[in-house]
Amino acid sequence: MSLLSILRKKTVISTRFRSVFVSAMVAMTLSYILMLSDNIVAGQFIDDDAVAAMSLVFPLLTILFFVSYLIADGLGMMAAYAQGQEDREKVNRLFSQGIMLSVGLGLVLSLLLSIFREQLLSFWEISPAYMAYARGYYDGLKWLPPVVFLNILFYTFLIQEGEEQVCVRASSIAFVANIISDIILCKALGTIGIGLGTVAGTTISCVVQCAFLFSEKSQLEFVWYCNFREIVRSFAYSFYHSADTLYLSMLPLVFSSYVIAHWGESHIIVVTVITNVLVLAIALYTGVVDCLQPMVCQYHSEGSYSSVSKTMELGIACTVIMSLLVAIGVGVFAFLLPLLFGVDEDYLIAEIVASLRCVLIFLVFLGPTLIYSNYYIYIEERNYGLILKTMLLLVFPILGMLLGTDWGMEGMWLGVGAGYLLAFLFNLLITRLWPGRGNILLLNRDKMARQYSYDINAVMEEVMNLSYSVRDELKAWGLPKSKILRLSLLVEEVGLNAVERAQNKPVQLEFSFLLEDAANQTVKLIARDNGKPYDVLSVVNEGQYSFRDYFIDSVTKDFYRRKYLSAGDENKLVFEMN
Repeated sequence: MSLLSILRKKTVISTRFRSVFVSAMVAMTLSYILMLSDNIVAGQFIDDDAVAAMSLVFPLLTILFFVSYLIADGLGMMAAYAQGQEDREKVNRLFSQGIMLSVGLGLVLSLLLSIFREQLLSFWEISPAYMAYARGYYDGLKWLPPVVFLNILFYTFLIQEGEEQVCVRASSIAFVANIISDIILCKALGTIGIGLGTVAGTTISCVVQCAFLFSEKSQLEFVWYCNFREIVRSFAYSFYHSADTLYLSMLPLVFSSYVIAHWGESHIIVVTVITNVLVLAIALYTGVVDCLQPMVCQYHSEGSYSSVSKTMELGIACTVIMSLLVAIGVGVFAFLLPLLFGVDEDYLIAEIVASLRCVLIFLVFLGPTLIYSNYYIYIEERNYGLILKTMLLLVFPILGMLLGTDWGMEGMWLGVGAGYLLAFLFNLLITRLWPGRGNILLLNRDKMARQYSYDINAVMEEVMNLSYSVRDELKAWGLPKSKILRLSLLVEEVGLNAVERAQNKPVQLEFSFLLEDAANQTVKLIARDNGKPYDVLSVVNEGQYSFRDYFIDSVTKDFYRRKYLSAGDENKLVFEMN
């Protein structure tokens, strides 16, 4: 199946993925442009020396994002696991702890950045003119931590809740405000104004998201709650997941130091341009990760490996296509990028273009490997996920940089790109040799063999055909005929119920069967649809139901477990019988 056909296929999972993906891409692209706009404004209204000096402060910004992800990512993953286990109260507790951590740690970090300003800036041995630009930008950004921590926490939980449109609205408003404030404050205050403009834009985004989260439309609720063990556990999850952000903050330091030592500080602009392009690519990959995290964590928590596999198929297809588009697009128009950063020397422009194209050749290996490294963390193979990230973003690129320097600046960046290829091959080899797995998703082969999953449209003919197919498939598990008949009837009634509610609108369904205990013949059925929320179980309890609602309730009355859960993107019914 081609990459495009994978994306075009309409299912419950693909519809949910596309909804989050489009919104995440818009939000991530706008966020990247906001970061890039600082450099562009400096290049257009000051000079290219200001751009180069500000790039030295960029690792600080990346570290701030790392700390913010350290707060948000682990809590988001734990909330996704809680959603998979239908524990709404735990989701609210995790959200509330995130707010308290964001405000508390943000204020402490702002204070520390003010106290240790000179010690941090003295790391660079640069000229007084460069230092003046860097110090100004730093002074503007030191007020950023509290608002950026809250902003990313809100974004993470809104995506989790299926309210991605709020994130797009917040990012769009912040985008306009950030650029306007950057230009106005830059003209008035210089580089410190650019830093303050970033703080202003992030604050506005935070306010827009906050307004929704504390409205009646939001399912999230703030509660006064603190559990130290949960916080420590969330930090552990976050460290594994956010290590790539930490490594991204380290790479510019390594590249800049190396370039200064070999070619002088005038060539730092090469590092600035290339790292900005890499940040763009990784921002796009982060959009894919934002789609995958709630879905993979939830489906893995349910034990639904088929749903995990379908989700990852979509994620990898998107990543490969994006990598190719970025590599081709940026490669063709590479000659324009130096001009955006205020570079006008011909030799530097040629050097930037050649070096950038050397890295872009290997971009298609960076994206999928980064996605897989995060995926392994979601399925709780955290140590391997961290090892793969370290190899991909630190070890192999630095090794390639050292080996490629003999061939000049272009050789250095060619070596960095080759490091991404090595990491990709490393992952293929390790996952192929993994005991009991033998597949790149590291899913247990025995459990996969005890699962069936079906995707259909909410159309009567497809529902009836699936009901007949289920009877034939379940015979392979050796279940009693009475149990097979009840399950096939349940599929038929749940499916027809969705057909009636769809009212000729395009609605998709997914039915997943999991044989969780072969000895006791425990079967779990997970039925999803992307129609309007409808809790058939509570409707019957309230006494307002149709004949079909009553039939579903009657067939499942003696089941071991019955549960309904609604998120912003799907309805889920879970039935378990033994």
